[in-house]
Amino acid sequence: MRTQTKLIGIGTILIALLSSITLLAVLVDVQRPDIYDVSILPVAPQSGNRIEIVVYCIDPSGVSLAQLSWSKKGGAWQTQDMQFIACLCAAGGRWVGDFGPIYEGDTAEFYVTAFDSSVYRNSADTQVFTLGISS
Repeated sequence: MRTQTKLIGIGTILIALLSSITLLAVLVDVQRPDIYDVSILPVAPQSGNRIEIVVYCIDPSGVSLAQLSWSKKGGAWQTQDMQFIACLCAAGGRWVGDFGPIYEGDTAEFYVTAFDSSVYRNSADTQVFTLGISS
């Protein structure tokens, strides 16, 4: 019985320490998320295609949201939440969004914004990408 009591005590201490470390990681995170490996699908879009954007995001406190912003023919920017598809680890994963369709002669611009899970809700943007359908 004494051994079980000691193991329970040690387990409780370990859980408390891990919880504290996790809480500190979320509270002291002032870094922006890292957005990498931006993919545009289809690679060679044809007139009438919808454009799918796939990105990977990571942050020590986790990524809570990614948004796709896009504009067609220099029009107003539209923003939509991207769908979380796969978790690579506790701190990030793959996000997918799409827009369009775009047609021959169209030019579209887009960028992605990612937000972390810290209390500061740090955010980062990709560069603005330009995509066109030529004849």
